[in-house]
Amino acid sequence: MRCDLQATANRAFRIVWDRGHTARHVGFENPVASAATWNAWPRFAGVALLLVTLGCMVVPTWACEICGQPTLTLADRIGQADVALLARWVSARAEKGNQGAVSVFEVVDVVEGSADVVQAGKTISLPGFHGGEKGALRLLTAAVEEGQKIRWGEPLEITEACWKYAIEAPDPEAEWAERLLYYFQFLEHADVLIANDAHAEIVNAPTDDIARAAAELGPDRIRRWLESPRTPAVRKGAYWVLLGFCGDDGDAERLEERVQAESKNLRLGLQGLIFGYLQLTGERGLSVVVDRYLAKPTDADATNELGDALKAVIWCQNNGNRGIPDQSLQSALRPLYVHPAHGELVITTLARWKDWSLLEELVEKYGTTGFEAASTRRCIARYVAAATLDRVETQVRGGQKTEVVLPHVATAERCLDQLKQRDPKLVEAAIKALQAEAAEAADAAKE
Repeated sequence: MRCDLQATANRAFRIVWDRGHTARHVGFENPVASAATWNAWPRFAGVALLLVTLGCMVVPTWACEICGQPTLTLADRIGQADVALLARWVSARAEKGNQGAVSVFEVVDVVEGSADVVQAGKTISLPGFHGGEKGALRLLTAAVEEGQKIRWGEPLEITEACWKYAIEAPDPEAEWAERLLYYFQFLEHADVLIANDAHAEIVNAPTDDIARAAAELGPDRIRRWLESPRTPAVRKGAYWVLLGFCGDDGDAERLEERVQAESKNLRLGLQGLIFGYLQLTGERGLSVVVDRYLAKPTDADATNELGDALKAVIWCQNNGNRGIPDQSLQSALRPLYVHPAHGELVITTLARWKDWSLLEELVEKYGTTGFEAASTRRCIARYVAAATLDRVETQVRGGQKTEVVLPHVATAERCLDQLKQRDPKLVEAAIKALQAEAAEAADAAKE
């Protein structure tokens, strides 16, 4: 039942690198939102791999971040545990004197593979005080440690219908197409635990798989959910994304009205709304987003609309660019490299996109007002160093493949020499870190 931890660690490392130096785990802030993401990469990646290696429950690093906040789902909990079962709460005793706190549960049902450890109808005692009502159902998961010692996790409230939904779900190692079709059935289910978990599975899925599966769901149900006052706002981001992959021109018009709307309040799901709109409208829609959000960043800052729009544009390039030229996406982001809150994210993103048009401009800004912070200088140094590593492209001439040195390389090397003279210690450290990360990522890709 528990997944192969080493394989998971290797996969997490590769995907973290490919997704632009992002990593996350349960309870860990998503560093994509941080302007210093790239600079913090070694720390975040190390934590992610350590957690996986130790057997901690982790959420997937390939998730559709634009759909919402990735969450540990019931399938994750069950799949990553050695023991998983449904139990009824019997009693709980608080710590008293020399007696430690203990909670008693009656086992109702067990997941296949857990019966060797515990059987239905038996009672089990968990250390610690876990309150509840007589007969209340809980999902219990545990890891079996060396010497057959059982380490129980925190009991999770669950309903009988939710347990049935969880144990009948496809295996977490199954293809996402199969998994998504199962979870689509339970979006907006009457049992809120089921609906929330099904939504979380959509959020955790890779965007490309969501795009392929959206046609199976169809736009009609998505429109009803988006129009219903009963649909929680937190779920709408994912629904906008789904509609972006299967909607029509009428949907594009309705989404544009929402994209253009002015608001003084935080708008949940705005990233998904803008992303879905860009999927339906392409380059024309990008011009609308630039005019509404990116061209006037001060107006969009108060409710983080600028950050949401930036992330939607970035995610569009990485996941589902429908006819928007890379040059247009780069041009949309490029002016914001001077933004105090988002500049480092923009510089990092342009480096991932191999847009080296800011080389001389960034070196000129290095260490000046607004660019004097160590994290900003490190970000610029990494941008310039990365440009020197992107050296050649293969061209075919007369049926022969030839490696041609890219035109930006000479400028990049000159700029890097200038930075070494001005800030040798920081620049050398940035270069070594970048080279080490590139080597580690290359090794991981071979596995």
